[in-house]
Amino acid sequence: MKNIILPLAALPFLLTACNSEPPDSAPVEEKLVEYKALGTEPFWAVEIKDDQIAYSSIEATNDFTLPIQRMKKTPTGWEIKAFNDHDNITLTITSAQTCSDGMSDREYADTVKVAVSNAGYQSGCGGEILSDPEAEAS
Repeated sequence: MKNIILPLAALPFLLTACNSEPPDSAPVEEKLVEYKALGTEPFWAVEIKDDQIAYSSIEATNDFTLPIQRMKKTPTGWEIKAFNDHDNITLTITSAQTCSDGMSDREYADTVKVAVSNAGYQSGCGGEILSDPEAEAS
């Protein structure tokens, strides 16, 4: 009888150990930590650093920095949105679609579109500089 009671007493512990599920691991969220983009005609620039996006233009009348509300990896690149009561920006990055800035003939890794405060889309380039004719000529 003693031989039966001991294994029965251990049974709940053994069953608990067998049925334990691994802890849920939170999905790792991809994000851009630093990124720069620019456009010409009109001249504008965007810089992403940490969780902020800064927009500046040659007019300098509508420059702003906003906290990023949404950063989403898409099949073709990224979509980043930020807004407050006065300003909004949507940055669409098409990764691995090379782009020339048209002025300096630098070639960048990505093509970028930016929409600022309902002013329509402006096109530009961003990411890594792949070639720089001015630097190569020096």
